[in-house]
Amino acid sequence: MDGLIEIFLFCGVICYFFNLRPNKMVDVLSTRLQEVYAKWETRTEMTRNAEPTTTRFSLDGLRRAGQQFHRRKIQDREQSRKVRESSLYSIKETEPLAPLIKHRASFLHYCCRTCTPASRDTLVKSVLKQQQQQQPYGINILLVPPGSTLFSRVFNYVSCVLSFKRYDYPMVTGTVLNDEKLKDAIKLTAWETANNEGCSEEKALAKAKARARNILLQMESRCSDTLLKIVSWLVYKLLPCFLQSAVMLPTQIELLKQADDTGLPLVLLPLHRSHLDYIMISFLMVANNIRNPLIAAGDNLRIPFFGWLLRGLGAFFIKRRIDPESGRKDLLYRATLQTYIMESLRAGHNMEFFVEGGRTRTGKPCMPKSGILSVIVDAYMDGTIEDAFLIPIAINYERLVDGNFVREQLGQPKKMETFTSTIKAMWSTLMGRYGIVKIDFCQPFSLREMVKTFQAQQNKLALRNPSERPLKYTMSNSSLYGTDVIVEEQRQLVDSIARHVVYDSSKSMPIMSTNVVAFLLLNKFRDGCTLDKLVETFDSMRQELEFADNNVAFCGESVDIIKHALDILGPGLVTQQRQEITEAVNGDQSYKSNVVIAIRPVSILPNVIELSYYSNTMLLYYVMDSIVVTALYAELQSQLNNPIAIAENNITVLQNSLLERALKLCDILRYEFIFCRPCQELRDIVIETIQNLSHKGIITQKEQVYLEDELWSKRYARNFDDSSDEEYSREREIQKIEYKLSLKPEHSSRMEFLHTMLRPLIDTYTCSAFNLRKLVDRSLSERELTQEVLSEIKTKVDGGVVSYGESLCVDPIKNSFRLFEKWNVLECHMQDNVKILYLKEDCDTAAATKNVYDTIAPFKWVRNMD
Repeated sequence: MDGLIEIFLFCGVICYFFNLRPNKMVDVLSTRLQEVYAKWETRTEMTRNAEPTTTRFSLDGLRRAGQQFHRRKIQDREQSRKVRESSLYSIKETEPLAPLIKHRASFLHYCCRTCTPASRDTLVKSVLKQQQQQQPYGINILLVPPGSTLFSRVFNYVSCVLSFKRYDYPMVTGTVLNDEKLKDAIKLTAWETANNEGCSEEKALAKAKARARNILLQMESRCSDTLLKIVSWLVYKLLPCFLQSAVMLPTQIELLKQADDTGLPLVLLPLHRSHLDYIMISFLMVANNIRNPLIAAGDNLRIPFFGWLLRGLGAFFIKRRIDPESGRKDLLYRATLQTYIMESLRAGHNMEFFVEGGRTRTGKPCMPKSGILSVIVDAYMDGTIEDAFLIPIAINYERLVDGNFVREQLGQPKKMETFTSTIKAMWSTLMGRYGIVKIDFCQPFSLREMVKTFQAQQNKLALRNPSERPLKYTMSNSSLYGTDVIVEEQRQLVDSIARHVVYDSSKSMPIMSTNVVAFLLLNKFRDGCTLDKLVETFDSMRQELEFADNNVAFCGESVDIIKHALDILGPGLVTQQRQEITEAVNGDQSYKSNVVIAIRPVSILPNVIELSYYSNTMLLYYVMDSIVVTALYAELQSQLNNPIAIAENNITVLQNSLLERALKLCDILRYEFIFCRPCQELRDIVIETIQNLSHKGIITQKEQVYLEDELWSKRYARNFDDSSDEEYSREREIQKIEYKLSLKPEHSSRMEFLHTMLRPLIDTYTCSAFNLRKLVDRSLSERELTQEVLSEIKTKVDGGVVSYGESLCVDPIKNSFRLFEKWNVLECHMQDNVKILYLKEDCDTAAATKNVYDTIAPFKWVRNMD
């Protein structure tokens, strides 16, 4: 009311100074209100014609996009005219809504404001100036514009490759073998050999030296600038045979150049999806005159010819299993590996390794393995390097070039790479069609800054809780014999950095059209839908993703995008059928036939497992909403089964109960997702998600109740409030917030959609917990128990008890075993390099295993939507 009075007073002043009649002033205000509302309502209602976020990057596509843009402008003008005609009525009769203004997509995923605030401003200011001139959706790095000379026009790829900057890649063999720490490891290994085998110390020492040299020769990279240029030319020629385009933002390339110009080592940390990952990254670096990194590769890739080729491109080979015997560490191998990495950094090499270890088999990021990262951190701590830029990287494919991992997810052993299998795979790839590849580099951040930030956080925790020890940094002798022998404080530090990298990379993951289509088909239209319905839902989800400023890697009309995605996925994963529908017209006098396209996911085994791979990428963007809704279902089982409560529309839940239930589900799925950054509190993230669902109307805050003594303590605490200790104040403030569940059809449909996302995982974990009873009074190998769980799930899928074939998956089964170990239910020991599982003594009963099952089973509960 005060605001209206101020507006009228302001209008009166304007009338006075400009000598306007009141009725004329009303006309002016009315006209201006109509114009403002027309712009505002156009933004909020015209979602179908929203500006796209990425392009297909072909000439035909660009031409078509230009025509579509011209048509949209004409449509927008016409719709704006219609809106203006009714805008004044709309203003009078409706409440104003917050306009959904589309954000301009950021040119990169910024590093953490909490952990690396200084790095957020480093290297960015000059790049920001170029952002306005750049292609908004990136460039196809496989295209080379013709040059100015006749030679560059005729042989443009050769000319381009010859123009690449030349780099020397020094060998570090001599410095590694002369390193004092490696010499100490050789002496210790020789002493152990002499004691165990009874030979002389001189002979044992010579044997240890020879083995160290042999380890290094098999491990080391022999990066060649000439070979890199030859392979770059091959990439230009061969990749367009099976890829439509490979896309990257020019500003990200410029950012990498500036980071390289600082002289600090670049540590590239990509998420691993395909063998093409490291080829694409090396190609990008060389093509943009940045020193190619040394790449950590598994020794399974050391195969004839291709092993030599990868070594020449910068790969150094690491054993998959470092310790040949369980319970006995190969100290010499670990010391050689660590020394080689540290000397390579000292020599000025950039480094690249996959923090997940291997390729993801499920489409979701894997939990990080921080072995090599601990060596990088150790190199900084002992002064080998002054600092380093860590660069998280996300790469995504419309269709995975490596085929699929269905065999492995069904429990069959991985087929080792051979020369023959590699040739067959390459030929099959060249004959295929895989759509678009998008590479996204996150903002580089300083290793030194992150280490110091975590140190300060640890010291702050120690001041609050004296029982917590501050983070201690030791010199490299703490990890002399490899990446595992380090103090616990440093292990926590490295693990936190690794989890931060995986979280940041997953948040910047490009969203491909195939991801969205597979996600919708498996979670919303599992029984099939028409093309029109899929387009409508696709539009809605696209708007959500773009408004949240996610990295959407497609553009254009939704119907064209969907048809492209269906073509890339192929009939093996999605079926399309033309169906004729007859409808009555004018009662029963006449009939009209319409032909529609019915789209249905192939939800039978094993195809559905492959389709879920593409769907799981989208799960990262909705997982917290799904966690809270699944917890809500588990908490409200009794009320949702009560017809009286439903009839009275009075289904409520306390925030604390919902919060604890959601945190329990997060604990169950701790090895499936990284829910937040290490610098964040998971409890705060869950509360924020609950509030977001409340803002969307799915649940509404009913009331906030305080007990009398709580009100007194709240008033008393306010007198001693310390703003520097907000967390403590928040814990002291006890709130009883109650939410009411909405039973509107649109809200119920949304909840069911969110709940469906996690059902395959919950089913897997439930079956895994149920099969713990088979370990009562006995032990099984991990492989045997995995096969038991797979057999159980297969039986339930065939019988209709489990509705999702993608629940039949090895990775979540093994993750559930890790969870049960964390819960102190399972124990394991290695026997002849085989992992043997058995129940702990206090859990070795049927009742104890049932308790584990009962902990997980409530989250499987299905709401009856009828």
